Amino acid sequence: MTTARIITGAVLAAMVALATMALAADRAEDGGADGRIVITAGQIEAMQAHKMADILNHVPGVVAGDTFVSIHGSYKVKAFVDGRPINDPTSSHGGIKWDLVSPEEVERIEILRGKGSLVYGQDASGGVILVTTKKGRRLRGNLKAYGGNLDTFRTNLNLQASAGIWGLGASGGFETTQGFRTNNDKQRWHAGLKASCRLGRGRTLSASADYLEDRRGLAGLPAHPTPYSRKHTRMASYSFQATGRTLSSKAFCNDGRNHNTDSSRNLDKVLHVVELGEDLTAGLNLSGPGQLACGAGLRWARASGTSFDDKQEHTVSVFAARNLEWTPARLDFNFGLRANFNSDFDDALNPELKVTFKGRGWRLAAAYSRSNNTPSFYQRYNETSSTVPNPDLDMETADNYSLTLSGRPAENFSGRIGLFHNRLSDRITYITDDNGIGRYQNFGLVTYTGGDLSCDWKVLPGLSLKPSYTYLEAIDRQTGLRLPGKARHTARVHCYWQPADSLSVVLTVKYVSRIYRNKSNTRTVPDYTVADLRAEYAFKKVSLFAQVKNLFDRDYFYADGLPAPPLTWLVGINCKI
Repeated sequence: MTTARIITGAVLAAMVALATMALAADRAEDGGADGRIVITAGQIEAMQAHKMADILNHVPGVVAGDTFVSIHGSYKVKAFVDGRPINDPTSSHGGIKWDLVSPEEVERIEILRGKGSLVYGQDASGGVILVTTKKGRRLRGNLKAYGGNLDTFRTNLNLQASAGIWGLGASGGFETTQGFRTNNDKQRWHAGLKASCRLGRGRTLSASADYLEDRRGLAGLPAHPTPYSRKHTRMASYSFQATGRTLSSKAFCNDGRNHNTDSSRNLDKVLHVVELGEDLTAGLNLSGPGQLACGAGLRWARASGTSFDDKQEHTVSVFAARNLEWTPARLDFNFGLRANFNSDFDDALNPELKVTFKGRGWRLAAAYSRSNNTPSFYQRYNETSSTVPNPDLDMETADNYSLTLSGRPAENFSGRIGLFHNRLSDRITYITDDNGIGRYQNFGLVTYTGGDLSCDWKVLPGLSLKPSYTYLEAIDRQTGLRLPGKARHTARVHCYWQPADSLSVVLTVKYVSRIYRNKSNTRTVPDYTVADLRAEYAFKKVSLFAQVKNLFDRDYFYADGLPAPPLTWLVGINCKI
């Protein structure tokens, strides 16, 4: 606890300094009028990120893994790559296929915490993540490969090229590891193609196709191991987009298959989900100040499995949003409404309102949004060795409020302070019994209340510190008890050191407070502090890199009670084309 208190105290001290200086700042932070967080390709390169989760875990309030992301405690986050959704239709909570994109491909990431449902639809109470990939020049790309302990090996190839009005891209990768527990191995393959055509005057056509296959073991909780539980997932993703000066059309198809087996329990279950979607959006310049954006969307999904009859459902939605600027008062207003008509759940109206005041060098934004999260096919019908289905699940509703202050007091210092309050009615959560068997249930009324503090401080040339702290009170309002799986305190410190032009080092220290494991708050996961270290040496178009996670080989557990890996290391090479 001593180390944890030092880290938390240092972060809070930095944030108090930020709060004092932000009001006297004379330069504005580039964060967007609606308070969205933007991560650029240059920042990603400085992070030395090898996976998308490495990037997202630099953002306060965000917790990411290879197949998921949560924002302020909510796993209902929608993710898009170049406008195409990459959420897994067979997952339990909107899991995300991050392996469909690599950090080397990314030009820009925009993160909307607690908002985005107005434009991007249901199942986004946590927020929305928008990934934009790099556009093809004549020929560019990279080949990356690394290996490490636990028989870990990964290779990834990205290529982009352009000729005249045409652009082409290809990607592929393979990953394998034996893991650190019995039945903790994994193998993954990925391949993708994309093409685009620029027709002039702001008109473009683009198409993409990706395939991802993953085979892994599910080791289970330490008290209830599942040494024979296996999971095999496949997902094919296709998209076609047409964009004009004021109108855009985005169509997609995600075809996912989830196969769970456990020979010790005679379990052999398959869940297959096909999801089709079409989104039309238009931007109109009105005679008065501001702009009007409107659109319509369609979602159709079919699920089949070995333990239930085929299911079909659809959603039709329309939305309109208006932006107004009141220049004399330095105010921006953004407001709109989305109507969702669901075949299997209640229809819903989701409003969104944002007000931003732009001072000299600082920005204050207040926002409200409503989102509806529908239970997934997995939550309602799928069965595994540790989960039983619940076909009676209902939709949950989230009302999100936020207040954000950001500023850049000096050229070498910027920061952000944010408060949030999220109310979820009929929240869907996973409840485990004393035998280790769980099911998803509607949890009644819960609230997520807290704040984020973060800053970016360039201490010296070649040395930067980025501390952050998130406070989260996740409460079941019917019992007054804390929700399981939600940490009250999370603190991170990222240290970037570049002693020479060719050498860079990134040290990350993270503290997570104690977490309750059950809704009666009688079982806990202890708090922990871990450190990760990355180093890279670059020369011309080749770089050598190394990474050590859990640097001091601590024993700790994730929020779901699963043990975290011991010290792991890897070394590799990245060749740019």
